[in-house]
Amino acid sequence: MTHDVVIVGGGIAGLTIAWELARSGRDVVLVEASEDAGGMLRRGTAAGLDADLGAESFATRTSGVADLVADARLPVQLVEPAPAGAHVAFRRRSGRVDRAPLPRRALVGMPADPTAADVVRIIGRAGARRAAQEHSMPWSTGPEPTLADLATSRFGVRVTARLVEPLCRSVYSQSADSVRLSSLHPVLWEKAQALGSLTAAVDALAPAVRAGSAVRGVEGGLWRLAAELEAAALRAGAVIRTGAPARSVTATTAVLDGETLAARAVVVATGPNAAAGLLQVEVAPAPPVGLVVAEVVSDAFDAFPVGSGVIAAPDVDSAAKALTHVDAKWEWAAAALPAGTHLLRLSARDGRHQELTDAAGAAAAIRTLTGVRLAPTDVRRVVPVAWPDAVATPSARAAVSEAAATRGIRLAGAVAAGTGLASVIPHARALATHLLSAPTLTEGERHVR
Repeated sequence: MTHDVVIVGGGIAGLTIAWELARSGRDVVLVEASEDAGGMLRRGTAAGLDADLGAESFATRTSGVADLVADARLPVQLVEPAPAGAHVAFRRRSGRVDRAPLPRRALVGMPADPTAADVVRIIGRAGARRAAQEHSMPWSTGPEPTLADLATSRFGVRVTARLVEPLCRSVYSQSADSVRLSSLHPVLWEKAQALGSLTAAVDALAPAVRAGSAVRGVEGGLWRLAAELEAAALRAGAVIRTGAPARSVTATTAVLDGETLAARAVVVATGPNAAAGLLQVEVAPAPPVGLVVAEVVSDAFDAFPVGSGVIAAPDVDSAAKALTHVDAKWEWAAAALPAGTHLLRLSARDGRHQELTDAAGAAAAIRTLTGVRLAPTDVRRVVPVAWPDAVATPSARAAVSEAAATRGIRLAGAVAAGTGLASVIPHARALATHLLSAPTLTEGERHVR
């Protein structure tokens, strides 16, 4: 049998396309290698809660997630984070690790006002004077540099080291010297080019709110978004097959173990490494993304000492590059946990995930990032997870995109759209709209083998 569309990959991009096509009457089959759909929206149990083991929030720079929830009538409640903002940990010249709230008005770590008190506290007076020069510097019209080179040349080394680099590593799991601003925040890059200044662009775009508030979540956990979307796609008539890895693809076929699915169109919506394998192109794999969720029993965290969390500058020696205090960030989690019990998510630095997978290692990282004295016995449980195919580097995206375009195969997900639900979901819906422009198969065409 020939189907209208076969989708390889059951993450949020694949599920979005499957729902869009199925609700319009298309014959769509989605195959997913693992036993569960949802991709990086996965749940686990910690402190008696169904907790996110993958993404736990989404950026609000687009309305893509909210639009999908409304259009698909998903029974989930989008929620705002609690007012407590995020912090950054950095090392002073004395060698002491200090912590300070991230600037209230900044984007990708770049401040709207380099002389604001919350910026000066982090980069110092000399760093602020240097960064303040950005507004009057001439704008280069040459090729776009890396984010690290852009931030350093415009704002100076302090902004890059203490704001841009830690944020880039913690949020996007990539170093600032390996990405460009246009890929992380295209609207900011376009605005900076138009105004001839990053300071002016951030000032025009950044909301006057605490850092970490330009995101939203789902009550009960972001994993529920994928679970409810899968259910909606099934109700609409999509066929979703889990535990069904694809071995190769062409523009009209997906080859599984002992079976070939034929279709008018094939969409690859996997991670970058899996996509490269299906398309038979070589890419340098990015390091896996390591994460642990720790159940901590300690009254010292009742006052939320680092707000909703903390990111670490590169000069802070810690196995974790970032920490999210889940119940400080989300009121639904705080209401569900017993008094004195807290959920802390630790994002591992490259190659150091294993150091966080026991109580002693998790406690050490939490002490370094928060400054709170914590004994290993206070860490009651550690739930580790590793994502080996989560980061789509620019080189991998370019190689996979070229191979797919050459062979007439559609791409979706981070490898095509960039990182984050705010980018992935609108791209997936646009691709579905394009696929819907093709006529449906006739019965005669459908049953031709």
